[in-house]
Amino acid sequence: MKIVIIGGYRIAYHLARSMISKGYHVYVINRDPQVCQELAKKLSAVIINGDGSKKNILDQIEFSQDDIVVILTNTDRDSLIISQMIKRYYGVERIVTLVNDPENIEIFNRLGVKVAISPTSLLSQTIQGLLLVEEMEEFFPVEEGKLVFLRVEVPDSSPSAGKKLKEISLPNECIIGGILRQNNVVIPRGETDLLPGDRVFIICEPKVQTQVIRLLVGE
Repeated sequence: MKIVIIGGYRIAYHLARSMISKGYHVYVINRDPQVCQELAKKLSAVIINGDGSKKNILDQIEFSQDDIVVILTNTDRDSLIISQMIKRYYGVERIVTLVNDPENIEIFNRLGVKVAISPTSLLSQTIQGLLLVEEMEEFFPVEEGKLVFLRVEVPDSSPSAGKKLKEISLPNECIIGGILRQNNVVIPRGETDLLPGDRVFIICEPKVQTQVIRLLVGE
């Protein structure tokens, strides 16, 4: 199995170095001759100078169906063209593409790209997670003592870990407002599973605060 990286510079370098350290055979295609020279000096990989959207360049690699292709070009149009060429001419299905415009992710998925990653979306999700606490604190008048705003992290030993929210006997005077899971915001529903490591944001009346903490964190 090979890992083929098309385009990019710094990301391509760090990704290639990481994959090489894990014992994978890595090929890098880049149209910039100076970048290729630098990568060739730093990496134990096959470096090909050329346009990754050209079939005569791609033909220099003996693709197999179990290969992984990572596309890091500057434009979504180029990335889409390359992904379709890889699938059509070489039968490679495991394609990872960097997508600049989050609105294009659905297009890539429809055309068979298994993993389309948008840095914009990842940054947005992270920022939303960081702002969640601030926004909820501003919305609820916790300073008046009528409500308590809790933020707890679910440990492995929690009596509620692994349960669905509807299975947890939370008091009526409490509402789970949101869950932050690995920097992703989860809107809680009855069917939502509570997992170790989840950060849970709760609004409750002061009288049930201790009970809620015991249920979600433990004694």
